[in-house]
Amino acid sequence: MLTSPVASIREMERAAVASGTAEYELMLRAGVQAGRWIAAKYPLAQRFVILCGGGNNGGDALVAARYLFDSAKELIVYSTRSKQDFSGCAAMAAADLPEEIPFLVKDELGENDFFPGDVIVDGILGIGFSGGKLRENAASFIRAANSSSLPVVALDLPSGIDADSGDAAENGAIKADLTLTFGRVKPGLFQSAGSVLRGTLRLIDIGLSGGNSGGMEIFTNLDAVEKVPRFPVDCHKNSRGRVLIWGGSPEYPGAAALSTLAALKSGAGLVRCASSADLHGRVCNAAIVGKLASNEIPEEFIALSDVLVCGCGWGKSVFPQAVERVLDFPGCVVLDADALNFIAGTPEVWKRRDNIVITPHPGEVARLCAAWKIAFSGGRVEQAAALAEYSGAVTVLKGHDTVVAAPGKAPVIIAGGNALLATAGSGDVLAGTIGALAAQGVPAFDAASLGAYIHGIAAEDAGEILIADELPALIARKILQLQRNELV
Repeated sequence: MLTSPVASIREMERAAVASGTAEYELMLRAGVQAGRWIAAKYPLAQRFVILCGGGNNGGDALVAARYLFDSAKELIVYSTRSKQDFSGCAAMAAADLPEEIPFLVKDELGENDFFPGDVIVDGILGIGFSGGKLRENAASFIRAANSSSLPVVALDLPSGIDADSGDAAENGAIKADLTLTFGRVKPGLFQSAGSVLRGTLRLIDIGLSGGNSGGMEIFTNLDAVEKVPRFPVDCHKNSRGRVLIWGGSPEYPGAAALSTLAALKSGAGLVRCASSADLHGRVCNAAIVGKLASNEIPEEFIALSDVLVCGCGWGKSVFPQAVERVLDFPGCVVLDADALNFIAGTPEVWKRRDNIVITPHPGEVARLCAAWKIAFSGGRVEQAAALAEYSGAVTVLKGHDTVVAAPGKAPVIIAGGNALLATAGSGDVLAGTIGALAAQGVPAFDAASLGAYIHGIAAEDAGEILIADELPALIARKILQLQRNELV
């Protein structure tokens, strides 16, 4: 999904209205779907506190409030202006608000306006804010929400963030736990303060089309629902794909076990694991395991595989013939960790070829760029694109706002993931997930993007300190939810 500058989004909204969709209908679509997301995300909320400005973002929040009122234990609206001062569609939303909902006009908010168990819904300011300083009443609402330690859901984007640049207002911006953005992803959500303050991001489709995007490519929940593989009723284990995990070593036996479990939990029909490590008791019974001698190539397993995932935990056991054999494999290959470090140390072994995915973290990217003498200017997106263009491989640059790049394609930023993924073994799980998706027939670029997204939202669903061993089960759950087009 492409990001769109504010001017382009307004153009799309005007086009929708000109084609016969009432402007208020767009607000209803946004607010009702936001209400559904919030109710599903916070089923145990004691009270929803709606923070409302007088513009269309406030109107979206009031529509959401009307939806939430039916299921909420309690709900209250704090507004920066009276209902009589609303205009346009926001005035219609205010008029439709049930009288039973408390609607309090406030010049400022303080700690006594919130209680434990509250969930705050931020509808103070939307895409109309274009930088500078906020009015004091809006700034007061933002300060109170940020200091409350309560969950905050931002509608469209956190109040006080410029939708185009991502810059925060001089006197503060909302720090959101979840942002529900409408129609198109705003570029400011992935730049400057916006990339830090948005929290988890989900895109809500309100029926906009056309317009000049002029933005970066973002992989969102809507893309994942479209691309996730679904099992035909007549499928069998071989038709769901055969993956070989070639990894692990006496120093790092767990890496291969994690990648193997991830491949199985990500839908591959048959997963084999070849390792020089002793994996007794580490790998689940569903996997076929082969113990390798030093410098042995698992030719029998390779011949029976559609996708190879190599390098996880190879450690010092990697040898040139192993990498050369992998690069000659005719199917999709996913290279991670020690495979990439070996290539960085021996760049002449590399063969540029199609249908290969590399999954480096920033340190591994730096080593590869140095080995291949790749120069680039700009940030992470440009770095991933330069590495992909030189190597010919789909490149997954891991980290905050993971980037997936490939030769001849616009790089995409993955709108999923959080700091819980910063843990040992997380990358091994990602490699296995990408391999399983590729084995199910998902093209390499899409498998990398979808795998990174599912891996990210699995961590978002953890809700507590996460270890990599727990990720595969969370990934399986997310794949099922995407296949069913549930709210994830």
